[in-house]
Amino acid sequence: MGEFSKILEEFHKSSGEQYEKLMNTLDEDHCWKCPMHSTSSQTNCKELHAWLKIQKALEEGVWEKIMEDRSEGELEAITARFLEKRFKKENREESQALVILKAGDNHHPDIPTNSALIIKPHPKKVRKEDLVLIPQEIPCPVSWFFKAGLSVGVPFKITRVGKVFHQGPLWYLNTEENLDIPVPMVLGVVLKVLDENSSIYNLL
Repeated sequence: MGEFSKILEEFHKSSGEQYEKLMNTLDEDHCWKCPMHSTSSQTNCKELHAWLKIQKALEEGVWEKIMEDRSEGELEAITARFLEKRFKKENREESQALVILKAGDNHHPDIPTNSALIIKPHPKKVRKEDLVLIPQEIPCPVSWFFKAGLSVGVPFKITRVGKVFHQGPLWYLNTEENLDIPVPMVLGVVLKVLDENSSIYNLL
């Protein structure tokens, strides 16, 4: 077994041990006063809570190490590459999926209030003049490593693409606000804007 595999095996074992400790702590410190305590063996809430907490701790611990001695631009590129790989896996499973969203009154000047948007999530490419959904917060917070998508409510804003260019290992877009954003951070591209008279709109 190589050193890399050995370290992963050690981590695998220790993470399981820490997970078990978390569940025991929940029993001792929290679950006894929870209304679902008597049904926890059926709901498995203790197991799920410990799983989510240890996953979050892992992501935050790794991100804190990555942040050491790196510039904002480097962190942005690392985040973008991570999301690119994550979305590539999702796109294999749902390559034809579209999302329909109702637009509020604060999205973009070119989108009428109360219209609906047909969105292509996580596009591989964008073009000049496209309307795209991007995160409200850039660089993205560490929570993006275990959220990152329209379906989980990541806050977004809509902007128009001014130009697209290549830099290092990534494609970037320049927005109308003159922000340079890696394409993998784009949540979606607007394919069509529907008004209130659209038959699809009335189904929302």
